[in-house]
Amino acid sequence: MLTAAIVTAAVLGVAKVVRDWLILRQVRAAMETCTPQDRVRIGMRLASALGGGPDVAAALEPSPEPTADDVVGPRR
Repeated sequence: MLTAAIVTAAVLGVAKVVRDWLILRQVRAAMETCTPQDRVRIGMRLASALGGGPDVAAALEPSPEPTADDVVGPRR
């Protein structure tokens, strides 16, 4: 029974390492062929997926375009 538990844990650990390696290989390939803005976006999404916290997730949201009421002109 103990041997089965150890083997199961080892198989699951190896499977996680292989999965992470495949994901990082795809991310690396995407980073090599994209624009600098896309690199930042990919990096921030990766940081958020790895537990970067709410600050990273908030930075991923597109900023709203300013409306005519938001634009402040010179005083006359």
